Amino acid sequence: MRAQEPSLSVWQKAFMRDQHWRKDELRTAVFWLVAAFSLALGAALGLLGLRGLPGFVAYFVGVVVAPSVYWSNFLGVDEDDFGGKMEILNDSIGSGAAMFLLAWTGIFTLLHGQ
Repeated sequence: MRAQEPSLSVWQKAFMRDQHWRKDELRTAVFWLVAAFSLALGAALGLLGLRGLPGFVAYFVGVVVAPSVYWSNFLGVDEDDFGGKMEILNDSIGSGAAMFLLAWTGIFTLLHGQ
């Protein structure tokens, strides 16, 4: 008999390659990745003083590309096993957009407001 392997938390698995993922675990990890990415991108665009549509386009392209690269290249997850890209990102995009907008407008106003 083999000894049972220790159970890893979502956060431990998020930094390890080739782990077995359940759908809820992957969506949780992606949610927090999108949250961190949204805050960082919003802060960067606020620091740069970017305005308008290019900022929104940068966010929506980035919020789809960055997590996709993370789960396919780093984690080695096939998105089709979890219902596709938008199924995995479903919970993350709306709250990530809110965090992005708060960071972007807040830092922009602090640094470039009149």
